Amino acid sequence: MVQWGVVMNSLLDIVKNTISKHKLISYGASLVIGVSGGADSLCLLHVIKSIRNEWGLKLYAVHLNHMFRGAEAEEDALFVRQICKEWDIPAFIETFDVPAYIKQTGLSPEEAGREIRYRLFEEVRQKVGADKIAVAQNLNDNVETVLMRFLRGTGIEGLKGIEAARDNIIRPLLEVERSKIEDYCNQNQLLPRIDKTNLQTIYSRNKIRLELIPYIKQNFNPSIENAMTRLSSIVKDENDYLETQAEHYFSKAAAIGSEKISYNINDIENCHTAIKRRIIRLGILRLTGSLRGYDSKNIELVLDLIGKKTGSAIELPKNIKAYISYNQLILTKNVEKVNKKCYYNLIYDFCTALSDYGYNVLVQKKQLGEVSFDNRELHTIYIDEAKIKNQLILRTRQQGDIFSPIGMSGSKKLKDYFIDEKIPKDMRDQMLVVADGSDIVWVVGKRISEKYKITSNTKDILMISITKSPGL
Repeated sequence: MVQWGVVMNSLLDIVKNTISKHKLISYGASLVIGVSGGADSLCLLHVIKSIRNEWGLKLYAVHLNHMFRGAEAEEDALFVRQICKEWDIPAFIETFDVPAYIKQTGLSPEEAGREIRYRLFEEVRQKVGADKIAVAQNLNDNVETVLMRFLRGTGIEGLKGIEAARDNIIRPLLEVERSKIEDYCNQNQLLPRIDKTNLQTIYSRNKIRLELIPYIKQNFNPSIENAMTRLSSIVKDENDYLETQAEHYFSKAAAIGSEKISYNINDIENCHTAIKRRIIRLGILRLTGSLRGYDSKNIELVLDLIGKKTGSAIELPKNIKAYISYNQLILTKNVEKVNKKCYYNLIYDFCTALSDYGYNVLVQKKQLGEVSFDNRELHTIYIDEAKIKNQLILRTRQQGDIFSPIGMSGSKKLKDYFIDEKIPKDMRDQMLVVADGSDIVWVVGKRISEKYKITSNTKDILMISITKSPGL
């Protein structure tokens, strides 16, 4: 029978306070718990088990054999299976060839292991219908993370460290020191497994834990953990405020699509640089779903585009492109564009549905007395039918197209009109026009041609209406 001592009560109090403060667990929740078999995860599993009945919790354990350590890893898996059986906790034990995955992806061992672990945790969560995934990172892990990010030149967001809750992931031990976890395991005779690679300085995190932090404690600050914890807490508050401000400016400056984020440069160029960086990060996050793989250099390269001429561009990680188009800074998924050509003969008194473009097209003959010009709309035009020389075609642009915008004497290439109107280059091939041979009658949604306008001599009028299909 467990004898609760001072250390155990202290650890339990800290965990319960963390759960309450960050609203990590609600009564009756189902939790998937990542269990390696080491001290941290074994402590977490035992603590959550101890409040299982009180909180009405349903628990599932997940263990991944990364295939890094041969027979020792297999013994770890057996240990976790036996512990879970003793504690009446369903266990999912999986094996994945992470070394092979590293060769395939080029990821570091730490990155690859983390990616596969969390993928497995999420798969199990969905399979059992659990609410959250609990992992065992502790206060010392947070300190190591902050120091590691600092050494890499992180921004303020990186210095806030590990979050107690993010998406479906919760970290109930985040405010518990590793020494308390070890004492807890000793007093409860949990006998955790020892991963000997954690004692080797082969990874950056191990070097920080085994060499850098002891050196700092001996030569600079014996309470470095407390100092770094205070720092990450203060930075988190500062970061939360800046994030709120950035969201405000982002919503004002950005037009958001599934493939593209367009910023109005006039709306962002006077923002403080700290806000500019964040709204760029928000755009990347919207497009890719994650900022993993991006660093401060990528963000600065995007900011450097502001003020450059149209067409200036850079390539970013994850196949994202940033470029300038007139008064817009655009982030887009750099995918191969399908050149969707359009070519339809316009038939009078017939409504044509262009399903590929999502438009309905109606062409009708009108008498002068039937038409009111008081409320002209962008999607409807009226032209002099007698001036039409050929079959009217609704299409995308072609080589040699000529346009005479209404109000202008003479003609110009359609390409030059697009440039004058500051229509982004990547949109020009998708613009629809109504053409009479190589003469452009109407750039849909914009101007009609001077050559086809209605005059006092007009007798027969042609109405062309191009409207969005219902539901689009």
